[in-house]
Amino acid sequence: MFTSSPIIQLTSDSAFPGIGRIDDFFVQTILDDNYEDAHLSVALDVHLPDGGEMALTLRDPRKNNNVVAKIRSPFDAASSKVNIKLPVSNPDKWTAETPYLYQLELSLYSSHSEEPTQTIYQMVGFRSVELKGGLLTVNGKPLLLRGVNRHEHHPLLGRAVPLEYIKKDLLLMKTHNINALRCAHYPSHPKLYDLCDELGLWVMDEADLECHGFYDAVARPLNIPEEMDYGERKLLAFPQAASFTSDNEEWTDAYLDRMIQVVQRDKNHASIIMWSLGNEAFYGRNHKAMYDYAKSVDPGRLVHYEGDEKAVSTDMFSYMYPPVDKLISLSETEGVDSEGKYDKPVILCEYAHVSCYWDGSDFDSFTDSLLNRQWATGQEV
Repeated sequence: MFTSSPIIQLTSDSAFPGIGRIDDFFVQTILDDNYEDAHLSVALDVHLPDGGEMALTLRDPRKNNNVVAKIRSPFDAASSKVNIKLPVSNPDKWTAETPYLYQLELSLYSSHSEEPTQTIYQMVGFRSVELKGGLLTVNGKPLLLRGVNRHEHHPLLGRAVPLEYIKKDLLLMKTHNINALRCAHYPSHPKLYDLCDELGLWVMDEADLECHGFYDAVARPLNIPEEMDYGERKLLAFPQAASFTSDNEEWTDAYLDRMIQVVQRDKNHASIIMWSLGNEAFYGRNHKAMYDYAKSVDPGRLVHYEGDEKAVSTDMFSYMYPPVDKLISLSETEGVDSEGKYDKPVILCEYAHVSCYWDGSDFDSFTDSLLNRQWATGQEV
């Protein structure tokens, strides 16, 4: 990856009907206890001063767009928020290995016309993400992530990555048995998530937050050597570095803004199974505020953040670049009670940094250490 000047990823203009519109919607798939039958829970923000109806139609594109389920729900003039539940009998489930998608049609009708005022289409994958028995599970089954940290970068075009190149990149990952990606270290191009929904990849969507430079401001006067263990360096420098922003209440709104943007933009994608509070921004009260926001708005996904070493406000223990023996030691002590039980899994969100072609890391040692232990969620280069 090369450093390049930032550009605006994507801008667009949208026109809405004057009589009324759908301002926002959030689609969640709720599976029953047996992970068979489901219902779509759709929360909408609408503007239609005279009231009207919302119509939901679920179709199966793989079966000639057959209608699977549909419902029309009236609302009165005083309503700006509409909540609808649509029962669906035993839909095909979405996973990274079986990325089955349905098409949801959302149509807004006014009381003055038989034609819809506005219609929106959204692809939907039925899946349930849970922390169950101390493990990350989807549709009741534990996951093992074999992932990469993906940056938006093109060798000739820098940050302006063409969509066909993004798709080629993702297909190359799938070809080599990579099943997960971390959007490092900012939300990716919006169309990437459509492709991950379609092709099947587990996604960690990361807030655009990094305060790396404050580490240098603290570490250099302390003469902390770079060859020191990463975890030990964190103990020496991170608390002081956090006082500038992450643990400074004057920055709470700015931190929340980063979380709100990523959750609200990307919330309707089946491939996204967890949010990340950012990268290498130490840890403080503002991360707790971000976690609380994500959980209040979207309890159906897990939350990750490596800087929270004790997993106070994350759903997993996350580590970067630990030696194998230290990883094993951490896994046997952090969050583990006297009987060997644990409530949260372990993930290596970064365990090798390939600055050029090869950094000498012993990938097999990390992989074997994870595969041989039940607490593992996975690892990402």
